[in-house]
Amino acid sequence: MDANIRNLRELFQQQVSYRIPQFQRPYAWGEEVQWIPLWDDIRNLASRVLNRQGDNQILPHFMGAIVLQQQRSNTGEVEKRLVVDGQQRLTTLQLFVKATEEVCRSLNDPVRASRLRELTTNQESHWGGTPDNQTKIRQSNFNDQQAFNEVLRGANIGNENGSWAISAFNYFKEELKNWIDGAPENVTGRAGALEEALTEHLKIAVIDLDQGEKPHVIFETLNARGEPLKQSDLIKNIVMYEANVIDNAERARELWGMFDDEWWRQETKEGSLTRIHLDRFLNYWMVMRRLNDVTANRVASEFRKYLGDTESSIETVASEIRKAGFYYALLEGALGNQRPELNTFCERMKTIKLGVVTPVLLWLFTAEVPFEQMLRSVQILESYGVRRKFCSLQTQGLNRIFIGLLQELDREGPDHADMTVLQFLRRQHAEGSVWPNDRMLLDYVTTNPMKGSAFWKKIVLVAIELQLRSDRSEELGPTNNLTVEHIMPQNWQRYWPLLSRNSNQNEAENARDEAIQKIGNLTLTTERLNRSLSNGPWHEKRLTLANHSSLFLNRTLLNDAPEVWDEDAITERSEYLAEIICQIWPSADRFAESAA
Repeated sequence: MDANIRNLRELFQQQVSYRIPQFQRPYAWGEEVQWIPLWDDIRNLASRVLNRQGDNQILPHFMGAIVLQQQRSNTGEVEKRLVVDGQQRLTTLQLFVKATEEVCRSLNDPVRASRLRELTTNQESHWGGTPDNQTKIRQSNFNDQQAFNEVLRGANIGNENGSWAISAFNYFKEELKNWIDGAPENVTGRAGALEEALTEHLKIAVIDLDQGEKPHVIFETLNARGEPLKQSDLIKNIVMYEANVIDNAERARELWGMFDDEWWRQETKEGSLTRIHLDRFLNYWMVMRRLNDVTANRVASEFRKYLGDTESSIETVASEIRKAGFYYALLEGALGNQRPELNTFCERMKTIKLGVVTPVLLWLFTAEVPFEQMLRSVQILESYGVRRKFCSLQTQGLNRIFIGLLQELDREGPDHADMTVLQFLRRQHAEGSVWPNDRMLLDYVTTNPMKGSAFWKKIVLVAIELQLRSDRSEELGPTNNLTVEHIMPQNWQRYWPLLSRNSNQNEAENARDEAIQKIGNLTLTTERLNRSLSNGPWHEKRLTLANHSSLFLNRTLLNDAPEVWDEDAITERSEYLAEIICQIWPSADRFAESAA
């Protein structure tokens, strides 16, 4: 390799296309951490140029190193260089140069603006008929290319689409204009000092790799010294290199483009671990493929091993990842109504936060499992998870159970997947893995407060409402406006006095506070009706519900409710609702009976 110190004029004056390879992670610099310090450094450098005495030399400002690799170019085309490391720096500097050009143009300084334009745009005679060669830098991410190119080509832009390229350009343009306008008596002097500082005194160490070097390996090694690459960055890196699409944007989009959507880089919390969706999904996918536990920091290394073990091409592997990615996004609620038969299940599984079952679900969704068996498998897994949540059984250690299930599914194949899932989970009898039977569920629901978020409680009550309806009932319709209402309010002291005062008043109050949280004391109402019910007495609530609620859940409540709503009434209704819950989420025995 060869290393040289270059200023920005030397770096950008030539007819060159610095091409961001497909394995690079997306642009990640932002205003607070990078743009403001960069502007401070350039402004201070320009101030030193402005205040220079005589022939004193200006101490340059070094911006670190970039790593490039020469690429083959056609005759008459620009010189092409792959940016192995330093894309954030080069991209940001191009936006800064463009902002400076625009400010100079607004000051009626076309000569200076023209000189700066030469640092961001290649001459048309060197494009080789390819518009990609117009700009000095070509972005790899298709979603980034349009906004970045619009900025560098001088399009009329605003902040409408929230692009980082437009945001950075506008930030630098505003700061530059404010600085130059800060000395109206010396606008030309400041503009000249700024151009000199930017093009002559910013220095970068340029390292040129031999063409025989593997750029994606160099990229990983270099980035190990700073903020670690995400596991998904490393896997994308491997896929792009193995598929030989380092500089082929169209092929890269075919292989990996669906994961360039911003949703995949949103952070999601699972237990104590916070990761972006793409990292989390690829972890689950590797567990499914390796049929074993894969820790969060070993996903990329396991992916390499998997590629070495499989006979599938990298294109086939990427296709399998995309297929599984669709179902992961579906499970996370990112795809709306694309698979309505799975919507309710996805919503419930997301709410109970049983992420360790995801590799099993991905296996079921992507294997050639007959549709009816797949749906039945999903129902079995839902019942298993929901019943355990009702009984407040721990989730720790369940990952080993589901890995065991994966291994059994892999051995038995997809033809009878539902029976494999049922028989495996039915064999689990230890407390850490048991599938609660009806007796366990009834006892727990009847005697304990219902735990979990309000959203979870609403999901259960909506499920009960649906179960109470027959095929002749009107459709329930949207449930977005329904909220959970405590029949006996949590602040009960004013209108709901204890009927018997025994020697242990605190014990009686604690028993009531616990009873209030049982499922038998919960119902659904519209938000407006909920507000009108408030903490009022039972006879008023009863009348209001009778006059304004059309829900079957409230109809059964009013038909069977006693004159006095107390702890005994709550227990009785808890038993009734627990029986319905057992029907909605059948036990292992009931599933087995229905399969016989």
